[in-house]
Amino acid sequence: MNMTRRMKGVYILIPLLCTLYAGCDSKDESLMSTREIGFSTTVASSEAEPGTRAEATTDNLTEMGVFAYFTGTGNFSNGSSTPNHLYNQSVKKTGGVWTYSPVRYWPANANEKVSFFAYAPHTAAVSGNANDKIRIAKPTAFNAPGRPVISYSAPKGELDLLLSTGVTDCANTHGPVQFTMKHAMTKVVFKVKTGGSDSKTITGISTECASSADFSINDANTAVTAENIGTSKSTCTATVSIAVDGTAKTVKEFFLIPSHPNDTKVTLTYADGSGSTTVTATLPNVTPNDWLSGKAIGYTLTIQNNQITAITVNSDITWDELKVPIPSDTDYDYIIATAEDLAQFRNDVNNGKIRPAKALQVADIDIQDLATSKYFSNDVTDWTPIGYKVEFQGVYNGNGHTIKNLKIKTGKTSQGIGLFGQVIESLLVGINLRDADITVGSPITYTGTLAGTVDQETQVNYCSATGKIRKVPCNADGGQPYITGGLIGDAKDASIILCHANVDIGEGGIYNHTSSAAMNACTIGGLVGYMSTNKSRIASCWSSGNIKLGPIPANAGYIVTVGGFLGGDAHSGDIYGSYSLGSIALSFSGMASSGDTRTVNAGGFIGTVNAILCTSCYSYTPLSLTYPDIDSQGNIGTVNFGGFTPLDYSTFRYCYGDGSVLPRTSYFNYKISCYEFSDSPNSTSYSCNTLGGKTVQEILRPSSKIRSSKTFRCAKYDSSINAYYTMPPMLYIINWDSDNFWKQTPADPTYPEINYYVDMTSL
Repeated sequence: MNMTRRMKGVYILIPLLCTLYAGCDSKDESLMSTREIGFSTTVASSEAEPGTRAEATTDNLTEMGVFAYFTGTGNFSNGSSTPNHLYNQSVKKTGGVWTYSPVRYWPANANEKVSFFAYAPHTAAVSGNANDKIRIAKPTAFNAPGRPVISYSAPKGELDLLLSTGVTDCANTHGPVQFTMKHAMTKVVFKVKTGGSDSKTITGISTECASSADFSINDANTAVTAENIGTSKSTCTATVSIAVDGTAKTVKEFFLIPSHPNDTKVTLTYADGSGSTTVTATLPNVTPNDWLSGKAIGYTLTIQNNQITAITVNSDITWDELKVPIPSDTDYDYIIATAEDLAQFRNDVNNGKIRPAKALQVADIDIQDLATSKYFSNDVTDWTPIGYKVEFQGVYNGNGHTIKNLKIKTGKTSQGIGLFGQVIESLLVGINLRDADITVGSPITYTGTLAGTVDQETQVNYCSATGKIRKVPCNADGGQPYITGGLIGDAKDASIILCHANVDIGEGGIYNHTSSAAMNACTIGGLVGYMSTNKSRIASCWSSGNIKLGPIPANAGYIVTVGGFLGGDAHSGDIYGSYSLGSIALSFSGMASSGDTRTVNAGGFIGTVNAILCTSCYSYTPLSLTYPDIDSQGNIGTVNFGGFTPLDYSTFRYCYGDGSVLPRTSYFNYKISCYEFSDSPNSTSYSCNTLGGKTVQEILRPSSKIRSSKTFRCAKYDSSINAYYTMPPMLYIINWDSDNFWKQTPADPTYPEINYYVDMTSL
């Protein structure tokens, strides 16, 4: 399958399914005339707050109009081809599936061609409205020639009109036809602030604009053309309730016809406690026409003394100002827009087709979309990882998009499972897994939602995961415990920074494929299961999932290590500015006939540590234990708990562990050991009984700045547009420090917060 290359500029991808292979030029001579023409959509979006936006998104784009031109063996001609196959066909999304009636079919003859155009929303979606009227100006009927022209009049300013470039001269193919949907309107963003220290509540805003226009795709088939623009004006009005002060706040975003009339008035209505005031001003023109199709322009209005005293213009903003923009794709091998793109990319990696591989994700993806796939339907319930048996090497830039409903219910034998299995010498950035669901049913050495293992200087930046890992594998091959982590199983040689996992682990119990083994060992961590080399380091990450493990049987030699953030380590490593919430609940079953040989070490932050340097970290993870018949047992094995870590062989600097919710030694007849922080905290480690009059915020961020002794490589992140620029790789070599990576003023001083908006260039 050829991956879809993404063109420069902001647009929306709407695949039209020819079959399930990409590209209109992939011929299949066996294709019969009974093959239906089907539709699916993906719309670029982000997790940023939508504010007052009305852009089309994956969720809210529910109807579009499609034109299909059957041209026999000839090519599409704007002067003579007619939409005889589909004319302004309404295609609606119901239950996530795009449907239309009557269904149309591909021609049986591979030499015959069909060309496609689309727009959204469909005329029926806005018919009957007093404002925002759209109609088909051309072609006038199914037997009239020409590409579509959409007429728009009486704007209200709420319509995000989209037109596709043509997908022309397609034969009966196996690949999705991708509509390149372009914004026809200008997005006009109004921000308001006061000129002094007072505050006001904006209750209404209106702006003038052109009253009508016709829209089409130009002859080069690349850009939207606005023509026949009306000379009269309309007024677009919105009622709002937004408090403003000396800091500019977005009040309204209008979608307006791309023509900035002279003497365009903007009006604000606001209340300040003494009544309601209305003020009006004229919007300046930066150029003769600074309102352009598919562009955004911003105005910041300053109000003082009951008048608009200044208007600042920002004409250099992208349409998706607060959404995910389009990084340059010229250096990427793969553009990932759909679940099928992701699955095919995985196959190419695993088959050794390309190495190293560079992929850019350009839309939110739901793995369950593969349910109708001819080639990848098995991945709906049991995803085969990227880097399965053959390590992934390269770049995967998720650019802040999500991958939903990843499910693994595997019987495969593997060194590592997750979205990725084994990763080496790579950059994973901006990947957000949502509702992952993993059930281990085979001997898996390393399990994580994002990756089983990361090694050889792999960088993991701005990644997150939510979901479940239902079963925890527990055994030992050659003395190596099985590893499970909420985000990553084993960090062998990796730099992990600004990541988060909210993954519940263990509700399905323990998977033990060799119950008679002399040793059954497992290590579990809320974010990372294990740090197995001294080259790994973690900074500004947190975990919030719940770990539930048990019942741990008594008839085999179990060695269980569990930490709310990190399971354990084999060598030295470094953790800076990180924390764990969530909870840990362990349970034992029965008694061993010849004494209990189970060994359990559980810590709110780390399960066991050997030589880790841990700086400016904390844990609020409660721990609990269910251990039946403990009083009647003579030998109960070794059980240790710690609010931060149970066993301390490391260095902790400016760290805090909340040990107020722990199993108490006295509850279990003094047969287990519990430590509020650890068994031997050093002088700069604190627990709830040793705060010494300090707040946790003061412990983690003392008056003198803390700076890491090790450096991290981190991708540039631009918070103003929520984007990662990684090709060519723009990785900053930085030191973590407490002033920049902890928020200066967290919402709750009890819970210091990570600052995700660090200016890497200043470090």
